[in-house]
Amino acid sequence: MSRLGFATFRSLVRGVCAVNPSTSSVLYQRPYCQSVNDIKPKVTPNEAFTDHTVYRNPQRPTDFDKKVLVLSGRFKKEEDIPEVVSWESIAAARSNFRIKVCMLMILFTVTGCIFMVRSGKKALKEENTLFHRNAEKKAKWKEEAVQEQTASLKDH
Repeated sequence: MSRLGFATFRSLVRGVCAVNPSTSSVLYQRPYCQSVNDIKPKVTPNEAFTDHTVYRNPQRPTDFDKKVLVLSGRFKKEEDIPEVVSWESIAAARSNFRIKVCMLMILFTVTGCIFMVRSGKKALKEENTLFHRNAEKKAKWKEEAVQEQTASLKDH
């Protein structure tokens, strides 16, 4: 670790571990941190009683997001979805939708496995397995080789 990096690390550790509130408050006064006043939504008293809700992380949902919100059960119809929705509700709807898709994939995989087992048992009863096919091919090739040998012996 370079000397500058170690000094920075040491000052951060001192600020976090210090009991004295003046040294720990130094961390909150760094220029890369947002102040609490910047994070709070600025709402006038007249806007507080309007029809729309002020979200912490507002986002305009895309068409796909609208479909996901409806499929996950957050809203009944796409027309019911407001123009601005919180990012948390969209993320929760995506997670819910992702879980439903994974469950469908598991269901299709299990169904496919059951189908393959049944078709394999049916093919075994009819003696239509890969082993029987290969044995028939090899027997056919052996017969052709014998016929070619007898034909070449007759020509000489």
